Amino acid sequence: MGPERPRRHAGGRLHAGVRRGPPGPGSAPAPGDRFVTRRSGERFTRVELERIATEAPDRLSPNVLLRPVVEAALLPTVAYAAGPAELEYLPDAAPLYETLGVAPQRPVPRWSGVLVEARVEKLMERHGIDLTAFDGKPGELEARLVRQDLPPDAVATLGTLRSSIEEHYGRLLESAIKVDPTLERTVESARNAALSGAHTIEKKLIASLKRLEGETLVRQIARARAAIYPDGQPQERVLTLASFLIRYGPELLDGLEQEVARWAGAP
Repeated sequence: MGPERPRRHAGGRLHAGVRRGPPGPGSAPAPGDRFVTRRSGERFTRVELERIATEAPDRLSPNVLLRPVVEAALLPTVAYAAGPAELEYLPDAAPLYETLGVAPQRPVPRWSGVLVEARVEKLMERHGIDLTAFDGKPGELEARLVRQDLPPDAVATLGTLRSSIEEHYGRLLESAIKVDPTLERTVESARNAALSGAHTIEKKLIASLKRLEGETLVRQIARARAAIYPDGQPQERVLTLASFLIRYGPELLDGLEQEVARWAGAP
């Protein structure tokens, strides 16, 4: 079992469920100051939404930011047990508490973990990687691990070739601009083309290794990634505990209890 790393998304620290701009969870602004519901595509003006909120509030439900505010308003709440993602976006709910005159709860981190099965753990140990390695771009990890299997002499030769290209083209550039400064771009283009050629050779070597020797590794990584990030999402958002209990039995609960107690510092 390993702790879940809080996920950060492009465009700021907002969680995937909290977005600025279309498409938002529930409704999103559309051209002409209209709002469009995410699922049905119904369109409303701000005035219409305000009227619904006044006359038929049961038609509206709080989204992920408003949910803890409504909870604090309706129930006596000492603290808000939040997961990694919720801790990321809770600060963005601060204006809602203030606007509605609700005292914010104290956020308390809850335990959040990833169940790492034995076959996945062995793969990670064999290649010296951790859970974060599976959260990169598709094919990135596979290429990195296959690159490690390149023949040492090929790796050394490619490194020497790149250094030599940089060194000799650097000298050529110094000489060329003394004769004609306008040749600078020509020499740099030639150097970049030479470096690109070396990179192309390396890519083809890696592709050959993938095809000849790396197919098993690629399949293993794909299975491990699907186990850790099913459908590209954290385990806890896709898989239920029941699926693991069926496989490992009630002893799994004892293991989880021990892990949570260790995390909480309980005796």
